Amino acid sequence: MDISQLAKSETENQASKVMKVLIVEDNGDLLNFMKSILSDDFKVFTAVDGKKAWEFISKQIPDLVVSDVMMPNMDGFELCKIMKSTYETSHIPLILLTALSEKTDQLHGLGLGADDYLTKPFDMNLLIQRIKSIIRNRKVVRERALKLINGDSTEPILANELNDKFAKKMLAVALGNISKTEFDKEEFAAAMNVSSSLLYKKIKSLTDQSPTDFIKTVRLNHAVELLQSRKYTVTEVGELCGFASLTYFGIAFRKQFGKSPSDIWE
Repeated sequence: MDISQLAKSETENQASKVMKVLIVEDNGDLLNFMKSILSDDFKVFTAVDGKKAWEFISKQIPDLVVSDVMMPNMDGFELCKIMKSTYETSHIPLILLTALSEKTDQLHGLGLGADDYLTKPFDMNLLIQRIKSIIRNRKVVRERALKLINGDSTEPILANELNDKFAKKMLAVALGNISKTEFDKEEFAAAMNVSSSLLYKKIKSLTDQSPTDFIKTVRLNHAVELLQSRKYTVTEVGELCGFASLTYFGIAFRKQFGKSPSDIWE
């Protein structure tokens, strides 16, 4: 592993440490075993059935849920369905665990919107890697959203309809306020009709960026389009994209793309 890969791995590990992961499992021994292992990488919470899990999820909004399928009161499929059809929780990744190995059961779970599926017995290292893969895939979602800046807004970004509408709306709001220097996360949340905390959790879950960083990313990517058009000077592009000063624009641009705005313009 080279230095850059090592640094990336360390960053991922640090990010995962603050992630709230809910384990839903009615087998006490397995629940405690999973908690002991996952606690090395995540902040772990537990529930013994889908009903108790939903009570926790709707109030606490965890970052990810790992759930058994066969449980009393509310099974994993029901939990998946209610999570993925509720606006406040549709963004939360869900990994289903089951002793059922039939393909139809797997397809049923994925059809309800589950993000991944593991059949018992499973290797805990594999589960951890699946969780970290879901985290890494947020970059793909962010790149899809950014491609819509000057592309086809009807193209789906995400399979889940609620998440897709949210992602497109957050991009539209960011673009609609792109020249507004003082546009902040509070105004962003108001425009999205959600609380600041829910805005943060949904955008972070979908793109792995804070609302402020997402706004800056949208502005920088739009700046590239304007610079390549040759219709504006570097200073004008910085102003049109909401940067308070040319110096800050240059610093942010170089950090994002590894070159200065003038390198693109020339």
